[in-house]
Amino acid sequence: MMNHSLLETAENYARERLSDKRHAHTLRVADTAERLAGIHNLDPGRARLAALLHDSARETGKEEMLRIAGETGIQTNDLERERPMLLHGPVAAKLAREELGVEDDEVLDAVRAHTTGEPGMGPLALALYVADKIEPDRDQPGVEILRKLALKDLRKAATVALDRSISHNEERGRPTHPKSYEALEWLEGRGGERSGERGV
Repeated sequence: MMNHSLLETAENYARERLSDKRHAHTLRVADTAERLAGIHNLDPGRARLAALLHDSARETGKEEMLRIAGETGIQTNDLERERPMLLHGPVAAKLAREELGVEDDEVLDAVRAHTTGEPGMGPLALALYVADKIEPDRDQPGVEILRKLALKDLRKAATVALDRSISHNEERGRPTHPKSYEALEWLEGRGGERSGERGV
């Protein structure tokens, strides 16, 4: 059972660190993640906590992001040093543990992985990843299909969302984080195991 005071603390923490627009997004993701958790027999409170924290470092400056990463032992690659915003998930997870005392590894894993995805994501991480893509203000092509898929199968929804994200980057000549490719391979390699279905 999630400690209500921790949820309140996390929401205040996000509000203090984010612009009104980003905070509103955070609350929409939290509502969506909580709803998905209820549908998929996950703990709604833990899903909400992860969502409240997921973008808490999103508006941290680039130099500050790299400084925090260095001081907290987060390993960085060339792409992350070039585009420090890719670190906002790992940095948010570190700060949640150090500043808020969050010790739930699944919650922290979900926060860490929500931007790029990563192989081995647990159900809570999948729920947050998908919630971030389908919250009510998202209007990218195909989002309605993704929303319907999310109600039935989080793995498949995450697979489709990640595949589209990678394709979007490739079409625009943007680099994709290596973890995104690894996550997609992992998801596709085990796709449909739980439901007995194949493909998307």
